[in-house]
Amino acid sequence: MAIEDWRDVLGDGLTVTLELPVVPSERMPTTSDAAAHLLEAIAVLESEAPGRANEEPLPPELIRLELKIDLLMDLVTTLLADKIPKRSKVRISSDGLVLPAAVLKPDCDRIELYPCHWLAQPLVLELGKIECRDHVCGVTWGSPDHGLREVLRRWVFRMHRREVARRRHQSGNEQTASAWTSASLPIHAEKTA
Repeated sequence: MAIEDWRDVLGDGLTVTLELPVVPSERMPTTSDAAAHLLEAIAVLESEAPGRANEEPLPPELIRLELKIDLLMDLVTTLLADKIPKRSKVRISSDGLVLPAAVLKPDCDRIELYPCHWLAQPLVLELGKIECRDHVCGVTWGSPDHGLREVLRRWVFRMHRREVARRRHQSGNEQTASAWTSASLPIHAEKTA
């Protein structure tokens, strides 16, 4: 799924590769306002709360409320887990989508894309013409709503930024572990000599 092979579908903007549940849909397309609301709500729920190191501890009532919300989220996730389709590796941009050909039917004109692994609420997106190459299909968004493309552009940017942060964190952990191992090896060797 080389990006250069799919520039005609994905455009020249930012793209990100994700594993997302995607299936053909018969539902009504999601409006740009509804998509913005859903994606912003997911972003808020998934974001880390700012540190409170120098602030007073949270009141017990607020801690209990947070625990209740966490419990409700876990219950809802468990109840709806079977409603979320299997994930597929997709490359997505504000212009279109590239995914395994087995996911789409040739006459498919809408898809359900689940932007969050724990929420059974999809974005229903209209599709343009499906183009298949080998076992991969690409499709541009069919909606004339430019607001929806802007919502998707911001979401793709947020997903890209999150992936970059994850890689940096992972690289930092590997460097720390490598430095720790390198620093500890001579000490260990001196003790055994």
